[in-house]
Amino acid sequence: MSNFDWSASIVRGVMIPLGLSMALAGAASAEDEGEKAKLSQCAKDLCSIIVSKDANGPDVTCDVTKTWQKEEIQKGAEQKKLSWGQGSAKCSAKVNVKRADIVASLTKPDHELKVEKQSVSCEIGESKYPISATLAPELKFKDGASTNAALHINDIQGATLIKGAVWTAATLEQNFGLFEKDLVREINRFVSKECPKILEAK
Repeated sequence: MSNFDWSASIVRGVMIPLGLSMALAGAASAEDEGEKAKLSQCAKDLCSIIVSKDANGPDVTCDVTKTWQKEEIQKGAEQKKLSWGQGSAKCSAKVNVKRADIVASLTKPDHELKVEKQSVSCEIGESKYPISATLAPELKFKDGASTNAALHINDIQGATLIKGAVWTAATLEQNFGLFEKDLVREINRFVSKECPKILEAK
């Protein structure tokens, strides 16, 4: 298995969901109760804006932490015919998304949502290899639905082996949209299907 394979799997299995969580604030499940509570509240805050489409009120600001088990990452990697040679991954980020931008994305005929640069830090495998990066998601919407999405992964820091390989995978995503369809599909599913369920469960 090449270094690129498992580092691309980081982008596919970790950075993509976390980037989605940053752009759409924590829709994923979490490993422990502390993570679950924070993700749940973050998702509720975001969904209340998405469903109400009310531009008046506070922006979305929350701390997101997500742990993926090895099997979860491997499953996502296999969908892209990649391999995962590491263990679990735990990533954290502080999410900041402007309320007015979210509402504009869902109410204007055409809108591009640009999320300001956000820092992500992760620990990979049993050895807890550190890796960090910044994400600056750009999401294009038409008639309230996402049509295009990019994470813009930059400022990658970590062990030389990991950093170089993840940079290669991130470059492929940025230049060739390797994971774009996954992002667009998950964004639209979250907005149209998950948010109503999340609010009903309050």
